[in-house]
Amino acid sequence: MGWLSMPRSSMTPHSTPKSYLDAQFTYDRRDAEGKGRALRVVASSCLRNKVWYAAVTPSTDGIDEPTIAVVCLVSWNPRAKDGFVFAYKDSAPLWR
Repeated sequence: MGWLSMPRSSMTPHSTPKSYLDAQFTYDRRDAEGKGRALRVVASSCLRNKVWYAAVTPSTDGIDEPTIAVVCLVSWNPRAKDGFVFAYKDSAPLWR
């Protein structure tokens, strides 16, 4: 996959790469009966605004599944001349 780039206005209301990615990887698509899927960021860190590491717990129908790791490469340049201050790219799965 390629890089997804955006101007600061597209990050609103988030002001940092970490807060933006935390929000992007947190969602709840369960109905009133609790059926559906959800994803929750348990912990995350964005080291030097270069790499975002997160522990993420998916759930199906209200039952938590095993926590997984998500890694995104980050490009953060608040002074970018073209206005695209933030970009991220998910890392390929690490299969061994």
